[in-house]
Amino acid sequence: MTRIAHVASFVLLLYSAQPGRGLAQLPQSATPQTAVATASPTLTLPAGTKLELALTRPIWAKTAKAGDPIYAEINFPTAAAGKIAIPAGTYVAGEIQAITRPTRKLSRAELSILLSKIVFANGYTVLLPAATVVPTIVTAAPASSNLIPPATRVEVTVEVRTSNDLLLDNGAQIEMTLAAPLALDAKQVALAIPMTRAPGPGSFKSATLCRPTSGFPGSPGTPDTVIPGTPGTPSITIPGGPGMPDTTIPGTPGTPSITIPGTPGTPDTPSTVCPAAPIVVSSVPIPPSPASSSNTASINTPTATPPSTTH
Repeated sequence: MTRIAHVASFVLLLYSAQPGRGLAQLPQSATPQTAVATASPTLTLPAGTKLELALTRPIWAKTAKAGDPIYAEINFPTAAAGKIAIPAGTYVAGEIQAITRPTRKLSRAELSILLSKIVFANGYTVLLPAATVVPTIVTAAPASSNLIPPATRVEVTVEVRTSNDLLLDNGAQIEMTLAAPLALDAKQVALAIPMTRAPGPGSFKSATLCRPTSGFPGSPGTPDTVIPGTPGTPSITIPGGPGMPDTTIPGTPGTPSITIPGTPGTPDTPSTVCPAAPIVVSSVPIPPSPASSSNTASINTPTATPPSTTH
């Protein structure tokens, strides 16, 4: 019986090989497809990784306010797993959240900055977590719980005077500390590395509008001018003849001296001295604030049911 089945299959194959004849083919859409998901390799920077930033746009003392953008540039490469994860020259953006300006008594300013994204030279953009408030964990959570990653914020303290026109100048050094692990697409990073240009020495020009000037001496002024008056002439008496009275010719009075005041001198013009440039004293990461009682999220661990025992 098996031999007859083999012979029938052979005849069927010969029949289908003839021109114009063949077996019905399945439509292409019905052909089974196997989808192969190829995950892109990643480079992961752990929480606590420090990135050195240099400001690329100044922060003006008079106009800066909460909500203003912050633009910076990474000036030292960061590695992960023996490879460059973030090359020097990669851009970082964020915003100012709060400002404390200097006073006459205290030459210090404080800026709270939220860093929101990293932009690579090829356009690859990585958004950083923006949660500044984290839920309060009431009970122990399982390892698979999806907690909200905290935002990366920094408190920058600057030594600056009220006479400065800048709070932070171009090239100001800020240290950024990742508050949560950061996963990067290794292929995108590799494409960005040859396109990235690291900032060179002296590439940041100060934006201050203060320009020192040299002083010059004033003029001494001119003294008073005195025009002396003329003396008067005395009276002249001509004695008269016999029986005639004397004739007196009165004299002329003198003219007083005239004083023309001189011009006062001008004072010396002092030189203009610019205040010292702002100096970053510290860059301290800001931990996330715990949620208030009304916004507290409780993460409960399911109670494990003990196995039943049979006797």
